[in-house]
Amino acid sequence: MKERILIGEESQIRLRLAGTEETDVLFDETRPLGKLIVDFEHDGQRGWNEFGLMPLYNALHTNRWQQPGLEQTSSTFLTGKYATGDPVRMYAAFRIWNEYLKARLPRERNAASERFLQKVSALTIAFHTDSPLDFDKNSGKAIRFDLTRRMWGRIPDQALRLDLWYPDRREMGECVSAYHSFYPLLIYYMNRLSDWGLNFCKCKVCGKIFLAQSLRYELCGDKCRKQQALQNKRDFDERARENDYDHQYKNECQGWRNILNKAKKMPGFPAERLAAMQAAFETFKKEALQRKTLVKNRQSSPEDFRDWIVRQKNIILDLMEGD
Repeated sequence: MKERILIGEESQIRLRLAGTEETDVLFDETRPLGKLIVDFEHDGQRGWNEFGLMPLYNALHTNRWQQPGLEQTSSTFLTGKYATGDPVRMYAAFRIWNEYLKARLPRERNAASERFLQKVSALTIAFHTDSPLDFDKNSGKAIRFDLTRRMWGRIPDQALRLDLWYPDRREMGECVSAYHSFYPLLIYYMNRLSDWGLNFCKCKVCGKIFLAQSLRYELCGDKCRKQQALQNKRDFDERARENDYDHQYKNECQGWRNILNKAKKMPGFPAERLAAMQAAFETFKKEALQRKTLVKNRQSSPEDFRDWIVRQKNIILDLMEGD
């Protein structure tokens, strides 16, 4: 399941979606479905307002000597957001700076600055409200997006505009575009996820949230699957090393039995020595089981157990030889 995000002029985007690659778009990336929602910007500290918008708003009201410093403050912040490569942050940073440049053109700076603030605030308000990533924690099902929980009073018409079209009639892929606000896109996105019945899952390796067709999926991608496979092999090897002492115990027991069976088959083998060998075997097994329990409870090491069990072999060999 994939999503494709494009940023650019509408005419150029439509050409790109129609198959024309020689088009001028700002961003074009195909990635896992749900990434737009999962990675959506959340600005709890209002950094976008403090460092992105207000310096430019104030620059429109100050003199030419103070403008460069204010512009530099905003430019540094917006450049950092643009450099993240995230399409939401890139689009917001580009739009803010572009609207500022347009606001500098009119002579009536006060009116232009208010228009600038109104336009860009409508864009960044989605960063300051509740995260759009809203799903049932038990079922993983997406919860339909409720804009009234994020905006109070009358909602501007421009905050609800969304265009939907199908550029490829063969695949019937849906394309939606938003212009003045991220809210229409978020509404459409979350509601469609709810309609499709997809599940939000948490990756057991990296902890990221991702979309899947079932809660049975525990890994978000190939990188985490490889990492989990490597960890599984390490765990298996560790268990094999820890359980090696149990295999050695069973092998040693079989070795003792072989010696006993050999003695039983020898004509004229003294009954007293055979009885002593059998008694020694029972003593060996009893103490070995006690030592195995200590190893299992991590009160002794597998190496100590293996060293002990090898030394015990001399007991039955000496009895076999009559020493």
